[in-house]
Amino acid sequence: MKEYSTVLILYNPNAMRGRIDEFLPIIKKRLLTRFSKVDLIASPNEIGVEDLAYKNAEQYDIIVACGGDGTVHQTINGVMKSGYRPLIGILPYGTCNDVASTLGIPNDLNKAIDCILRLNTTKYDLMYDGTDYITYALATGYITDASYSAGKKIKKKLGRFAYVLAGIKSFFKIPALPMTIEYDNERIHSKFAYFMLMNGYRVGGFKINKNELLDNGTVKLVMIKKTNGLATLFRFIKLFLKGIKAFKDNKFVIIKDVDKVKIENHSNTPFTLDGEKISFLKKTIRVNSSIELIKK
Repeated sequence: MKEYSTVLILYNPNAMRGRIDEFLPIIKKRLLTRFSKVDLIASPNEIGVEDLAYKNAEQYDIIVACGGDGTVHQTINGVMKSGYRPLIGILPYGTCNDVASTLGIPNDLNKAIDCILRLNTTKYDLMYDGTDYITYALATGYITDASYSAGKKIKKKLGRFAYVLAGIKSFFKIPALPMTIEYDNERIHSKFAYFMLMNGYRVGGFKINKNELLDNGTVKLVMIKKTNGLATLFRFIKLFLKGIKAFKDNKFVIIKDVDKVKIENHSNTPFTLDGEKISFLKKTIRVNSSIELIKK
């Protein structure tokens, strides 16, 4: 078994609603009970973690993303693009922490540190769009803009409730997004109220894909077609309250395991990629490779 002795913690200064500096000495002290070297580097800006992970991936056995899902996304992208493969750990101090939840990592500080000290690991499939690695979700449609419309300052003050407020504003605005989707031997052209590719158990704080295999070479494709407004709304609510397994043989809700999807976005509607806003007209997503993550 490989020996792990050096750890780098990359942290978002806004983590824990801006109070992360108070807890860094505790984190370092506990990790030094097992590892010989523990360094900490703060991100200089909102997107700086990826560059830090890229530059330091060769020098450390473990890189820990300390923050939310955005920090995890950046850390994984920096590591993957570096060509080196340190273990990746998570100290989940963001708003939703969907990736950490999938891995069973608790929000409690000491319990999350325990996970890193135990070094239980799992392989985890990543999606790739030709530029970026997607850690847990690419989505568009109903309420997905809440992840980026809430705003950094509001999320810092209100946490997950900021997403609730953003979602309420568009609760009855069900979109009809014209897209052409190709997967396996299927090609579907329709108007969709919701589209998502996801790997993991949870998105937006909701556990909708429980017990999904994280390293089987496929991800979940979920599409809700736009029909009658009220019926579409009920399908969406059912998805997020009861999960993917609640739908069987429903011609308006398509759920598939896929390893490659082509998307033609005819209305140029924005997508959210791991919680951040992106725009594109055409994109091909592949399950590209896996990475080793620390779990509970």
